[in-house]
Amino acid sequence: MHDFVNLDESADTVLRLVDLFERYGVRGDFYLTAPMVALYAERRPEVVERLKKSAMTISYHVRPPHPLIAGFDAPLRGLEGDALAEALRDYEIYRLDLETGKLLRDEPGGYTYVRDVFGRPPVVASVPSVLYHDAALRAYAELGAKMTVIYHETGTKLDRPFEYAGGLLIRPSDWSVTRWAAGGSSKEQFWWAMLDTPLAEAYNPTRYLKERLGGWSGERPPFVTALIHEDNFYRKGATPWALIYYEDPEKGGPRTPPFDLEAPDPSRPRSAENREAIWTAYEELVAYAAGNLDVVTSEDIVDRAAQTTAGSSSAKGD
Repeated sequence: MHDFVNLDESADTVLRLVDLFERYGVRGDFYLTAPMVALYAERRPEVVERLKKSAMTISYHVRPPHPLIAGFDAPLRGLEGDALAEALRDYEIYRLDLETGKLLRDEPGGYTYVRDVFGRPPVVASVPSVLYHDAALRAYAELGAKMTVIYHETGTKLDRPFEYAGGLLIRPSDWSVTRWAAGGSSKEQFWWAMLDTPLAEAYNPTRYLKERLGGWSGERPPFVTALIHEDNFYRKGATPWALIYYEDPEKGGPRTPPFDLEAPDPSRPRSAENREAIWTAYEELVAYAAGNLDVVTSEDIVDRAAQTTAGSSSAKGD
């Protein structure tokens, strides 16, 4: 979740997703930024309440102008050791001003704000910037995170699905139902971007999932992720906030503060027909997974990794 430009559509999408997952008896993993949680709390409080009362997993990520995003790290440059650790913690304790990029030290924000709003630590905390990777992972581990993202869609070792970095479990993913090449093209496309094209059937996510599962030859079941941003359900093209923080819609050339929060939205609305086609395909994917696979979130995977580690230790002791 990251679309603060179209907040009502974002909020409506979250509510519909929770309903969808509950209808099929599975949990979804909701990755929230602190500014999005604050905006939901201020303008759409029913979203926060719905998530709090549900069994959904809460995770955390960051977006500009957070200094862990490349190009926005001026507040961290030149810092090392304790000074860097303190600066990183501040960004996870105080509220980030989306216009100035500065901290509002009289208001809560960051990871700890999301934790306190939902009454439980977000399971995943990702660190986009390699420059501050180690220090940030330690900070998130101290604040209560259990998992991080090193690779989004593929990268898990067949013989070692559970690995750690900075005290956090690396989110495993052998492959993803997110984007692939089809129809004679070598270029990968996001499935939701192709449902209003002649190649719609080739980009049906459930069909792709079945095909990949049929070709799996590993000695263990695969970890399969299904990633989508909330705005992908109702907007197309660029990210809605791209021109607020970047010089062009493709996020080239970070801007400097103050940022124009009224900058044009470079994305375009999807037609009602296209929206429902995406929802129909997504529900089909959820239904198939719920009926045939073991649907897990990061919270479940952390528990299984701990059980595996405990079992291995016990076996070695025997």
